[in-house]
Amino acid sequence: MREFLEMMIQNLRKQVEEKVPETGEFPVVYEREDVKERRIGASHVILKVTNVQVKGSEDERYLELAVVNYPSPYGAETVIKLGTTQQIKEELEKPELVEVLQQRLKRLIADLED
Repeated sequence: MREFLEMMIQNLRKQVEEKVPETGEFPVVYEREDVKERRIGASHVILKVTNVQVKGSEDERYLELAVVNYPSPYGAETVIKLGTTQQIKEELEKPELVEVLQQRLKRLIADLED
């Protein structure tokens, strides 16, 4: 699990550098990994950066982790970090982020099974 999460972080970091402005809105940037073969209880893991859709918070972003298990219509997601673009970039650089994602991923998969 660690390997694909590290790859997702690295790829998302590049997208944030290129596509997420310091201020204002932007299209969602994400990395999605097909994990059906891993038999972890989900079909896809998604790491994404999104806009905060609250007036007055246009310069804040969410770093989110989500799981889905197709063909089920259900998914689960959690916010990993709320902050500015710079704070999100800093979070994506932290070595301990992989461990945080692993723990959150286990919880999200458990939520899918409930």
